[in-house]
Amino acid sequence: MKVSLLVAVLVFGLTVAGKLLLDGRSPSTDNLPTIELALQSPCDLRQGACTAADANGRSIRFSINPTSIPLMEELRVQAETTGLPKVSSIRLTVEGVNMFMGYQYADLQAASTGQFSGKLILPVCTLEKMQWLATLEALTPDANVQAKIPFETFSSTLVKPFNQQLLEK
Repeated sequence: MKVSLLVAVLVFGLTVAGKLLLDGRSPSTDNLPTIELALQSPCDLRQGACTAADANGRSIRFSINPTSIPLMEELRVQAETTGLPKVSSIRLTVEGVNMFMGYQYADLQAASTGQFSGKLILPVCTLEKMQWLATLEALTPDANVQAKIPFETFSSTLVKPFNQQLLEK
């Protein structure tokens, strides 16, 4: 009886540990509050960096290079944090606004204190003008700080939808 109880407790413990490992998060980060920074005007990533900030001096400045933001090409993304203590990581998630294009992710690596960079490739779209939303999540010991930055891309070659012949009938 004691052996089977010990085995059951061990299996349960391994299951919980495995789930935490697979989820890629620790129990201590699940309960952190989320702080959303407000987008500052003007903001056009095709012209330069955009900043989201709050009244407490916290900010995230985000840029994409090249600023023409070509599709299906490697882009260099950069984030600069101010007023955020001990940022352990920044996760970038990009999603289509006017058409679902899946989610594009980039984990930005620390280049120096408060400076993060990474690479991203945006998929080609059938629309000439695509609207995107970039969400940056900076994890600190006290909070998950988010900045949401909209931007647009323009396709130089219009790709016909796979079912174009149905639309023309």
